[in-house]
Amino acid sequence: MGYAAVLLGPSMLLAVILLALLIERRHPLQQQPSGASRFNLAYMVIYAASGAMLAPLTAIVTVQLVNAAGGGFINLDASGSMLAPAFIVYALSMDFLEYAFHRVQHRVPAMWAMHSFHHSDTTMNASTTTRHYWAEAGIKALSIYLLAGILFKTNMVILGMYGILGLYHVFPHMNVRVGFGRYWMLFNSPQYHRVHHSAQAEHFNRNFAGLFPVFDRLFGTHHIPCAEEYPPTGLDTGKAPGTLLDALTWPVRSKAPSAP
Repeated sequence: MGYAAVLLGPSMLLAVILLALLIERRHPLQQQPSGASRFNLAYMVIYAASGAMLAPLTAIVTVQLVNAAGGGFINLDASGSMLAPAFIVYALSMDFLEYAFHRVQHRVPAMWAMHSFHHSDTTMNASTTTRHYWAEAGIKALSIYLLAGILFKTNMVILGMYGILGLYHVFPHMNVRVGFGRYWMLFNSPQYHRVHHSAQAEHFNRNFAGLFPVFDRLFGTHHIPCAEEYPPTGLDTGKAPGTLLDALTWPVRSKAPSAP
């Protein structure tokens, strides 16, 4: 059962990514080479494997630290009519922690050296979703996920719902012409998130939100794109990994510039 649970998450994510890629082929924003997603899909295997290997260790350490801290301080009652509000509180709290972590990734040079791998994709599409440096999963587990465990006492229902919601992250990375216009603060969109991946200096350090752009609005990091504003993506240096070895050793081989 343990191994099945480890495999289920990546399998669901891969299925959603493949479906999104099919949609992109019919309605592309940017005409991309036929093999634009192959590198990312190959890297996804490595990323999933590294996450699976790190998961047991980080889970043990996280549980021990949470237990030492006395468990969750805020009990999220998920019974009956309380399920919906409990889930909303948890989802908003987790997305805020993700937002804060994302800000750190752009501010701290060592973190940007890893995170710049995600930003190096000049043909951003659904497969870019899992294009994260392999060590970042462990760092998150021992930082924001640990903090969430200390703050909240929850159950598998809410965690499962949040896991399903996490599949939404594929959508903002899609290579499609979709924006939410005046409703941009409700949910992240391909247009809104494309600005964050922009290679143009005027878009640097904007639109950090993962799910809910309201956090960008609250902290003044939002850029509301114009109707036809879909900038090119990638690093302003043009650097990108050429091989899987480059991806695995990206912080050393890329010599990434300072965070924008």
